[in-house]
Amino acid sequence: MRYINAIIKILTFPGGFLRGFWEQLLCKIFGIPVENKKYFQFNEMAGHVEHEPVKGAKSFWLCFIPGLMMFITGMIFALPAILNIWYLDVSGAVLRIVSLICLYFAFSMFTNLFPSIEDALMMWEEYKDLKKAERIVFAPGAAIMRVGAYAENMGVTFLTNALLTAAMLLI
Repeated sequence: MRYINAIIKILTFPGGFLRGFWEQLLCKIFGIPVENKKYFQFNEMAGHVEHEPVKGAKSFWLCFIPGLMMFITGMIFALPAILNIWYLDVSGAVLRIVSLICLYFAFSMFTNLFPSIEDALMMWEEYKDLKKAERIVFAPGAAIMRVGAYAENMGVTFLTNALLTAAMLLI
């Protein structure tokens, strides 16, 4: 799995680099010390920054906000590309290439959407200690981020995004 994850991170390096940037920015905002600032590593931390353990609600937000920012960035790249390819019937070569580059960046952002397994497990431990009302509110997001962290590490997000992109281009 380690090699599959490394190959996927190399193929989607813009998304991995941006994910690491968002995590480091949020660590700085929350005052969390960062141990290793390398965004691109050949291990399970590729596209993530190593930081001190996070307690309380900060743990949830450290997993959620970078993923939300990656989703928004992916949509910013995906919408113009999809509109150009599907609805505007792009005939110019330059505009088609620009649309495909935007689609690649969107693919890269969506592939690197989820937190690292370490962050997801830390968030899950903190989630279990919340009050019942807070657990009900945070339950869907916490569960999706935990499952998504494992899926991203095994390459499932890459495969699903590749299938979705191929289906969009072939239709």
